[in-house]
Amino acid sequence: MAVVPTACTYDCPDACALLVETGEGRITVRGDPGHPITRGFVCSRVRRHARRLSDPGRIAAPRRRCKSGWQEMAWDDALDLAAEKLKKTIEKYGPAAVVPVTTGGSLGIKKELVGHFFRSLGPVTTLQGGVCDEAGRRAQVLDFGERACHDYTDLENSQAVVLWGKNPVETSVHLVPFLQEARARGVPVVLIEVMKTPTGAFADRVIRLAPSADGILALSVLRWLHDHQKLDQSAVGRCENFSDFERLLLSEGMEVEALARRADVAVSDVEYLAGLYADSWPVATWVGLGMQRRLSGGRNLRCIDALGVLSGNLGVPGGGVNFGPGRRRGLDRSILAPVTGRRITAPTFGRDLPALKDPPARFVYVHGANPVCQFADSRSVAAALESVDFTVVADAFFTDTAACADLILPVTLMFEEDVDVVGSFGHHHVARVGKVVEPPPGAREDVWIALQLSRRLGRAEDPLLMDPGAAVEKMCRRWFEGSSDRYVRNPVQDPVPFAEIFPTPSGKMSLVTELPDTVPSLDGYPLIFMTPKTRRYQQSQLLPGEQEGPPRCRVHPAAPGASGILDRARARVVSPVGSLDVLVQLDSELRRDVCVVISGGWLQFGRSVNALVAAQSTDVGDCTAFYDQRVRIEPWAS
Repeated sequence: MAVVPTACTYDCPDACALLVETGEGRITVRGDPGHPITRGFVCSRVRRHARRLSDPGRIAAPRRRCKSGWQEMAWDDALDLAAEKLKKTIEKYGPAAVVPVTTGGSLGIKKELVGHFFRSLGPVTTLQGGVCDEAGRRAQVLDFGERACHDYTDLENSQAVVLWGKNPVETSVHLVPFLQEARARGVPVVLIEVMKTPTGAFADRVIRLAPSADGILALSVLRWLHDHQKLDQSAVGRCENFSDFERLLLSEGMEVEALARRADVAVSDVEYLAGLYADSWPVATWVGLGMQRRLSGGRNLRCIDALGVLSGNLGVPGGGVNFGPGRRRGLDRSILAPVTGRRITAPTFGRDLPALKDPPARFVYVHGANPVCQFADSRSVAAALESVDFTVVADAFFTDTAACADLILPVTLMFEEDVDVVGSFGHHHVARVGKVVEPPPGAREDVWIALQLSRRLGRAEDPLLMDPGAAVEKMCRRWFEGSSDRYVRNPVQDPVPFAEIFPTPSGKMSLVTELPDTVPSLDGYPLIFMTPKTRRYQQSQLLPGEQEGPPRCRVHPAAPGASGILDRARARVVSPVGSLDVLVQLDSELRRDVCVVISGGWLQFGRSVNALVAAQSTDVGDCTAFYDQRVRIEPWAS
């Protein structure tokens, strides 16, 4: 067995260094034991990745949509067709009629070169916002001037840890050993969540609250600290608008008891948290992504930011409000073509793409993304893509988005691509990516496709596309500083962010001055639709053979509409924009106002949760407000 070092490029904060054994037709994935975060183990998603490489459902050759169905093509013919359509679009309508679409299908830095190619064509229409962390990122920029966080290893300096809406057992498993080590030292670990998750098994205290009440809970703790003269006065001086914030905090209806009722938590929970933040210095707050995927997502996080600062737990080792360090920090993108054209927002993509005028969208190129499944209002996204003159989808499988294409280009997957680097959006380390196995004969790398299209357009050779390995090295030069090490700590990441000043014009923090809202009510739809991630697969990267039958829907036996529906019976979840057939799993530990279906299933198999989610944006950042969707549950009727 040969052992090949590489790194994981999945859309996951852990960015693991891997050792992959190959030989005798088998692939075995291990974590690199020398990596300070990976520590020799990998998650179940990466262990299962070899199945994706050899799955018979992989697309083996380019496919063109014909009147009779799909027809396979030779690569040269497919590239000629795509380039011809692209060239005619630009000549007739201008580059604004071209819409490249991508998300986090791979976090490899090399993928940046595909976007560079399209932007180099002129002011094309690009995506703004997204489906991930955009609201939280913007919130911390508003508060601190930038987003930054501590490394996982800094937990050795913490005296208390609060996991605020964060479920690392399923979403960032390599944080778990650091939490366990802290707990073994006697450091309390507190979990704040809406519904029961596996992470609660090793928390010292679990506080469950109403959906989208995270900001309200943070304000209740701040009000308690203020009432008991426990705010850190030196931290107050680090804020440019504390008097405005204080007026909000002391306004009518902001008493601790009233805020606790609104958050649906006990006053004793507020008092416990207040004591923790005031007396267990330093407290590390690690924040999950779910709370900022709400209509008040930005304000939710800004309230937690305020708690971190005003309790004196920001800018100190072992502290921080840790939402993410920014995986591209220090990356030199100056060599890439800039964004110059108009923007289209991800949350309302299905509505806005066909509404583009002067010019309308005529050529869409999708890579590293499955927007029909991943964006809100799946059916409108599918209809929008099908309405465009020519849509190209680069993917390895016949996804929901590929089904909307005029041309499908089969691409390589992780372990099949060479010379790349991945940065983490959870910790401070970066790692090199190398090829482990040869791709199937019909698959090509995304950047190679961009190079071939560029040549067919008759453009001058682009050195970045011709030598992507050298381009990646140039972009990442500040990370490795000339070393050939396979992984390093990113030297541009500040171990203790905001210890001195904030990178704002005033050098001080700006505090939130507006209250976040809880989930709006909607007549006829009494339940809040929750669609969490799973440890089994990443985003929508599951295989067709794993999607048989309706998905499971967890709901409390006494939830509105659930009365009379038996456990494991079929039912239907309905929203104003769609419906989903499900198998009911009655769960008395759930809140009575929610129902839960795991995300990632595909529309073509009747499993896309986003077919029920209306197109709505968060308060800041143009992030998709997935988790404020109202639904109802009905008995199933064939």
